[in-house]
Amino acid sequence: MIPIYQPYLCGREKEYVNACLDSSWISSRGSFVQEFEAQFAQYIGARHATTVCNGTVALHLALAALGIGPGDEVIVPTFTYIASVNTILQAGATPVFADSLCDTWQIDPQDVERKLSDRTRAVMAVHLYGLPCDMDSLTALCDKHGIRLIEDCAEAFGTYYKGIHVGNFGDVATFSFFGNKTITTGEGGMVVARDDAVFERGRHLKNQGVSASREYWHEELAYNYRMTNLCAAIGLAQLEQAAEILGEKTPHRAMVQGRTARLAAYPA
Repeated sequence: MIPIYQPYLCGREKEYVNACLDSSWISSRGSFVQEFEAQFAQYIGARHATTVCNGTVALHLALAALGIGPGDEVIVPTFTYIASVNTILQAGATPVFADSLCDTWQIDPQDVERKLSDRTRAVMAVHLYGLPCDMDSLTALCDKHGIRLIEDCAEAFGTYYKGIHVGNFGDVATFSFFGNKTITTGEGGMVVARDDAVFERGRHLKNQGVSASREYWHEELAYNYRMTNLCAAIGLAQLEQAAEILGEKTPHRAMVQGRTARLAAYPA
């Protein structure tokens, strides 16, 4: 058996986790959470980032922060992981499927435009296998029609589109740190947003809707999507090795890109 991916845990993961244990800060409050968020935002070039407990809830939080719900449609690629679709349904919205391109396996912007309706609220672009979607076309389309753009970057940490890290094109973007991802926290995720109000809305909702000024006073129905300090400690150690990890993966990524190009040469 050859594993799809094996975590690369060769940095300060044990040291940082032991620091959590020694300090007793093992839940969602602790210095590693804030440090991981800050360092991750800096790494990808985002203004700010907020941790969550996995990549699936990251997508659900993105939808909730944008106010997407019953009666809304979200366009999603035909070729993606189930979480992309499940979270749209969990938000009460309707997934509308757009074709994926045979040469890149990414969502087809032309088919996205064909699937637009007066109920379309957002497009979810999923950067599969470390390859970016056509963000020029998707951002232009969303701007033209006044709809939101969500980037699912679960498999795309370290991926750039025209010199810009993915996650910086959409209104909201999400990342996953599951054990088979480029960097991992075991289970975990991250949400970034361009708009301060959307970002603060997401951060409020992930923390049980607790008041910013009154402890244990909850202002609305919300969620517990917080990441633990233990997971963030692993994430920070992983982020410190990002260049080394990506360097090891580069030959494999080139192989996937070459295989994708070859597939495009075969008739359907």
